[in-house]
Amino acid sequence: MKIRHTLMLVFLFSLAACQTAPGQPSTMNDSTAPVRRKITIAWIPKGLNNPVFEVGRLGAIQKAAELSAAGPIDVEILYAGSVDSDGAEQARVIDDAVARGVNAIAISCDDPTACIDPINRAVSAGIPVMTWDSDSPQSKRFTYLGLDNIQAGQAAAYLLIQAMGTEGKVAILTGVPGADNLETRITGFREGLAAYPNIHIIATVVTNDDINLGVQPVEDTMQAHPDIKGWYFAGMWPLFADRGSMPLWEDAALHHGMKTIAFDALPVELGLLRDGYLSGLLDQKNWFWGYETVQIVYDHIINKKDFPAFVNLGYNVITKNNVDAMLQAWNTNDFSKPLPPP
Repeated sequence: MKIRHTLMLVFLFSLAACQTAPGQPSTMNDSTAPVRRKITIAWIPKGLNNPVFEVGRLGAIQKAAELSAAGPIDVEILYAGSVDSDGAEQARVIDDAVARGVNAIAISCDDPTACIDPINRAVSAGIPVMTWDSDSPQSKRFTYLGLDNIQAGQAAAYLLIQAMGTEGKVAILTGVPGADNLETRITGFREGLAAYPNIHIIATVVTNDDINLGVQPVEDTMQAHPDIKGWYFAGMWPLFADRGSMPLWEDAALHHGMKTIAFDALPVELGLLRDGYLSGLLDQKNWFWGYETVQIVYDHIINKKDFPAFVNLGYNVITKNNVDAMLQAWNTNDFSKPLPPP
């Protein structure tokens, strides 16, 4: 049963925040030692029920530990969010972070409009806010870290055309209607198909960023259109379900030439790509959502650095040609090495 109006606020401290930085005197049993300054960054995803945000959280924790170990300031991450993706609940999470006195907020906006007022309230209270993954461009956030979703959507269209050809029925799967990143991602995909009049988009189905809600509409669409040739998953929601959860989709992928392009490149998706269920992935660098946002916030509030309105994180294209290299990055937790060409 879903918990709709429960907020989860979890403090996650890097180990380095509890240790003495290199070259600094120990504060243990020494009342004369200087007290290290601490900053708290509220890192807020759309919802806590989406595993891609857990990946970003790990990146945030690592960067916080690195900054704490390397400098005179301890960096603490407050991982906060509503259980489900919900604009009203997310607004409450922002207000709660402000009330707790955090030093900065980094947020993936569930609804770009619903985020405007709570972001602006935070900024008016002296708390700088940046967005990542999903923007609220009309708010007073100081920067947005993400990918060019129009370009990425066009790249997804190109991958699907390469896989399925230039004619046939195609369906789109999205998350929360109105989310800025998903809407522009779909716009780019439609633009990429515009030059191919024999490709027909026959359905756009919604998951509300929920794994279980993603499975059923895919199967319903497969049943209604058994001759479908392609899918575009603007996120990876139903792919987290156990194999066998989407038998019609799986059968069409393995035995009837249907092709699917999806966003993200988590290990479960990489396995599906390697085994022939998927034809391509757009990796939006989920781990770096956390790693880079913490660095940007630190530079902004500690080093007084200015940033452009948009910081392009970029994306990787994953196919069978480089899937093993991406799996190796996950196995070693090292995403810094360039991938082989797709």
